[in-house]
Amino acid sequence: MRTPVPPFEPGEEAAKDVPDALLQLIRARIAADEHFDLVACVWFDETLRVCRHYDLRPDACRRFEVSSDPCRMSRWDVGIDV
Repeated sequence: MRTPVPPFEPGEEAAKDVPDALLQLIRARIAADEHFDLVACVWFDETLRVCRHYDLRPDACRRFEVSSDPCRMSRWDVGIDV
């Protein structure tokens, strides 16, 4: 899944008790108004290729199926073997 920020539903951050420091990273990315289709999620560790805050990840990320067509397309987009 290619997304520049964790795709939380309204109120989901509070329900998951996401610390304000992590929410600030999301707000800063949005405020930067970058070309979002060209950047990985602000919580994604590009070296280790994992979510830095896996336990707090949004439900959308939890539902994303490994090895699904969207997964393989996302991996291909960032140069990960499919």
